[in-house]
Amino acid sequence: MHVDERKKLFKKVECKMIELPWYAQEYIERSRRKLSPNTLLNYCLDYIAFFDWLVVEGFFRGTRIDLPISVLENLRPDDIQRFGDFLAIENTNSIDTVARKLSAIKSLFHYLSQVAEDEYNYPYLKRNVMVKVEIEKEKITIEKKAARIEQKILLDDEIFEFRLFVAEGFQGTCSGNKRILHSHMKNRERDLALVSLILGSGVRVSEALSLDLDEIDSLKAKISVTRKGNKKDSVTISDIALQDLQAYLQVRKERYRVGDSQPAVFLSLPTGPLGTVGRLTVRGAQKMLDRYVDSFGKPALTIHKLRHTFATKFHKENNDLAMLKEQLGHEDMNTTMIYTHIGSEDRRNSVNKADS
Repeated sequence: MHVDERKKLFKKVECKMIELPWYAQEYIERSRRKLSPNTLLNYCLDYIAFFDWLVVEGFFRGTRIDLPISVLENLRPDDIQRFGDFLAIENTNSIDTVARKLSAIKSLFHYLSQVAEDEYNYPYLKRNVMVKVEIEKEKITIEKKAARIEQKILLDDEIFEFRLFVAEGFQGTCSGNKRILHSHMKNRERDLALVSLILGSGVRVSEALSLDLDEIDSLKAKISVTRKGNKKDSVTISDIALQDLQAYLQVRKERYRVGDSQPAVFLSLPTGPLGTVGRLTVRGAQKMLDRYVDSFGKPALTIHKLRHTFATKFHKENNDLAMLKEQLGHEDMNTTMIYTHIGSEDRRNSVNKADS
C-alpha cells in the first residue's frame, strides 16, 4: 500500500477511534505499528457495532463512548453467543464474517486482560469471557474454495476477450449514455493498463495502485512493488501488459493534467472545484471494473479475481508452484496450492478424452 493511501486510512481510523470508549481507543493506538490501517479500521467498526449492541440490549444505560470496562468483565459466554447470533441473523453476516468480528473482539479482550495494566500493575480486565468462546468458522475444503473461485474468474479465451472488450467493445455498449461514454474515452487507456497489469503479473490491486513511475523497468519488463509488511519485490509483467502500460503512459500526463511532481502511475480524473488529480483508489478501481464486467456478462468478476485469473493461467501453462508463489508474493505455499485445484475438472476431461 502506498504511503499516501496509508495516511488516508489512518485518518479514517482516527475519526472512528474517538467514537470508542477510552480502553478501546488505547488498544487501537497501541496496535498502530503492528496492524495494517485496514485491519485497524475494521476493528473500530467491529467495536462500535459490539458496544452499540451492548447499549441496546441494556447492559449499560448510557452512551457507547462511556461504556465502562466493568460491563465487559461481567459478560457471560451466552451473551457473546447472542451477539454472534445478532450478527448472523439480524445483520445477515456469513459464518466467516461473524468469526472475523468475534476474533477482533477477542483481540481487544486479550489486550485488556493480558497486556494492559493499571497504576497498581493489575490488568484492566480481571475476567476474560472470550477465552470461553469458541469461534466457529466455515468448514470448507480447498477443492470447494477452488470451485468458488473458478466460477468468478476469466478462463482461457475469456482473458483475451475481456481485454479486447475494455479496449474496444465497451464503447459500443454505452454509446447511448454520453456521461459513461465520456468517462470511458477519458480513462480507457488507464483502465486497460490496470486490467492488463494485474492479468499479466498477478500483483494485488493495492500493489498496482501504489506503483510510482520510477518503479517501472520497461527494458526488463519488471515493476517494483511493495508487498505486505512493506517488503519490496521485483515482479515480471507480460509483454502485452507492458505494451498497454506504455500506451497509457504516453497519454497520462496530458490526459490527467499532471506535472513531473506527480509520481503515481494510475490516476483519477480531476475532481472538486480545484480539479485535484489523485492516485486511483481501490474503491475507484473496483467501480471502474464494475462497469465493464456487467456489460461483458461476468458480474461476479472483481478486481481481485483478476489476480486469481492470472494465477490459474500461470499454473496451467507452467505447472511450477514455486515460481507462482514467488510471482504472487505468497508467504505460505499452502496458499498457492489452491490453484492446483482450479481447472482440475478440465484436466480430467482431457485425460478421459485422450483415453477414449
